[in-house]
Amino acid sequence: MTHPDTALDTVLDTAPNRAPDTASPAAPLALPPRLERPIRVLFTDVDDTLTWQGQLPAVTLLALEQLREAGILVVPVTGACAGWCDCIVRTWPVAAVIGENGALWMERDDDGRIARRYRLSEAERVQHRQRLDALQSALVQRYPFAHATQDQRYRETDIAFDIGQQQRIAPHQCRQLLEALRTEGVQAHLSSIHINAWLGDYDKASSASAWLEQRGLGVTDDAIAFIGDSANDSAMFARFRLSFGVANIEPLLPQLPVGPRYLASGKGGYGFAEVARLILARCG
Repeated sequence: MTHPDTALDTVLDTAPNRAPDTASPAAPLALPPRLERPIRVLFTDVDDTLTWQGQLPAVTLLALEQLREAGILVVPVTGACAGWCDCIVRTWPVAAVIGENGALWMERDDDGRIARRYRLSEAERVQHRQRLDALQSALVQRYPFAHATQDQRYRETDIAFDIGQQQRIAPHQCRQLLEALRTEGVQAHLSSIHINAWLGDYDKASSASAWLEQRGLGVTDDAIAFIGDSANDSAMFARFRLSFGVANIEPLLPQLPVGPRYLASGKGGYGFAEVARLILARCG
C-alpha cells in the first residue's frame, strides 16, 4: 500500500462522455470544534485513509479501538480484495467491512463466525468473473504499462490494475486504462493505488446503504459519517451529509463531483485519528 506519486492525483475519474462540471464543488471546511450530534456509525476508506505510506499508524489503531469502546460502529468501505477484507474483519476492532467497492461485506455472526454477503448471486459472479479475467488479460497484453495487482488472486468479484502500489504509471496511462475498461461496458474507478473494474449495479455507497438496511439499526443519516481520500469515495461523500476527507485528498478536490464536507489537517491515518478524536469528544 505504497503512497502513490502525487502526479496520479491529477487523473480525472469521471464517466466517459460526461460533460465537465461548469462550477467547482464547494471547498471543504476545516474540522469544526464540536459535532452537532453524536455519531453511531462511521464508514471509512482504508488505503491512505486508515493507512499512510503502506502502514497502519499506531494512532489509527488506537483510535479504532477507542471508537469501538465508545459504542461506535466502524465499517471500512474499500476497494481492497476479499482476502484483505477477511484479515481486517478478523483482526481489527471494526463492526464489519465492505470490500471490492461494494461487492460484498463481512461481519461476525452471533456465534462469532465470519459471515459473507454478496450483492450478486453466485451464478452472476461466476459469469462476470470469466468476462473480467479475459478483459484483464487482453489489456495487459495491449498496454505494456498495465499490470494486475499482486492481490488479484484474492479478489472474488473484480479486477484491479496497479497504478501506485508496486508499479508507478503516468496520469495519461491511467486515463487510457479507464477509458479502455469503460468502453467494454464495465464500471472502472480510480483509488489512490489501483484502478478497480467490475460488472454490477453497485458501488461503495449503495452497499453501505444495503448494509445499514440489513442490520436494521434504525440509525438516521445525521448519526452516520464517512471519511475518505480518493476519487472512488465521491459516491460516499454524496450519500452521507457528514463527511470528512484526510489531507491527502486536497489535490484531487477540484476534480470530484462531490467532495467531503470537512477536511482534516493530517494525512492518511493521522487525519483519521483527528476525526476520531472529534467524534469521541461528542460522546463525552
